[in-house]
Amino acid sequence: MSVKHYLRNAANYLSFSLVRVFILQPIVLVCVLVVSGQAASDIGYDDNHISYRLNHKPDLIPNGVNLLLDDPYLSILRAQSENPIKDESPLGEEEIPNKKKETIEPITRKLPIWGEKIREMGFDLPLPFGVGANFVYMDQGIEIRNLKIDTGNTNFDISGVAFSNARAHDAVTTARLDLWLLPFANVYGIFGYINGEAELDVNVPAIIVDLPVVGPTPITDATSTNLNIDYNGTTFGGGVTLAGGYKEFFGSLDINYTHSNVDVVDGEIKTLTVSPRLGVLVNPAAIRGSLAFWVGAMYMDYKQTVTDDINLREIDPSLPSAEINFKIDLKNEEHWNFLFGGQWEITKRWQVMAEGGLGNRRQLILGAFFRF
Repeated sequence: MSVKHYLRNAANYLSFSLVRVFILQPIVLVCVLVVSGQAASDIGYDDNHISYRLNHKPDLIPNGVNLLLDDPYLSILRAQSENPIKDESPLGEEEIPNKKKETIEPITRKLPIWGEKIREMGFDLPLPFGVGANFVYMDQGIEIRNLKIDTGNTNFDISGVAFSNARAHDAVTTARLDLWLLPFANVYGIFGYINGEAELDVNVPAIIVDLPVVGPTPITDATSTNLNIDYNGTTFGGGVTLAGGYKEFFGSLDINYTHSNVDVVDGEIKTLTVSPRLGVLVNPAAIRGSLAFWVGAMYMDYKQTVTDDINLREIDPSLPSAEINFKIDLKNEEHWNFLFGGQWEITKRWQVMAEGGLGNRRQLILGAFFRF
C-alpha cells in the first residue's frame, strides 16, 4: 500500500470520527440529556411517573446500525415518567437470565413520532398513553407580601396590623392523562381537587380610639394570635417530561404549571415547578417487574392570593368588635428542596410510586398509573 493511499484512508477515518464525535453525539446528547406528569402540585407538584422501557434486541439490528448503538453516547433509554431508565442491562439481570419480559402491543403504533423507526431497529417502546392518579401533601414556609387592610370604621387606627410566621399546608388529589409524543418526550395534563390551610400570626398593635374632646386614646395593648385560613377548590394544568439515560442509570427533567381556584374571595394559587432527577433501575429476582430509585431536586415558584376578614374579638375578647378586611399575597420562602423516591413497575401496564421531599418545603407524593 502506497503512503498516499495510507494517508487517504487515515484522513477518511479521522473525518468519520470527527463527524461522529462533534456532530452525531452532540445531537443525540441534546435529545437524551435535555430530558425529563407529581407532584406536586398537582398544584404544580410535578409527578408524572410513566413507564418507558426500551429493550435492546441486537439480533434484529443490522451490523452498520450496531456500530452506532454500541456507543454509550448514542444509546436511548427507558424513562419512567420523570424517571427514565434504559433497560438494556438493569442491576441484578445476570442473576435472573430466564426472567420473562412480557410483550404487550400498543393500541396504536403511530405514537410516539418516529417510534416505528425505532421499533424497526429492534427497540421495544413504552405504551403511548397513560392515565393515573396522584395524592400530594405539602407543607412549606410562606412569605407575606402586599398586605392590604380595611376596617370600614374610621374611628380606629390599626395601620400597624401585621402578619408573620406563615405556612401553607396543601393536600391535592389529581387525575392525569399523558402521551409519549416523542421517544424522549412525554406531555400531560392534570385536573384535581385541592384542600389547604394557610396558618399565620396576626399581630395587632395597641388600638387607638379618637374620642370626642379627649382625642386619640389607646384602649388596648398590643396583642397577637394565630389565624387559620381554610380553602379548597379545583386545580388544573399541564407539563412535559424529558428523559434519557444509559444502561441501568437514568436522568429526567419535568416542567409543569398549574392554576388553582380556591373558595376564599378572589383566591387563587399559581405554581411552576421544575424537577431534575437522577436514578438507577434494579431488576431483582425476588419480585415481579422492576424497581427504580432516584434522587433529585424540585424548584417551585408558588404564588397564592387570599382575601378574607377577621373580627378583632376573635383575636382578643377585650378588643372592640370591628371587622378587619384584608388581602395578602403569599409566596414560598424557599424555591428549592431535596427529593428522593422509588417506583415499582409491576407490569408494562401498571406502576406505583412514592416520593418524598425535605427542606423548608416537605412533601409526600403517592401515585398509581395504567398505560395502554
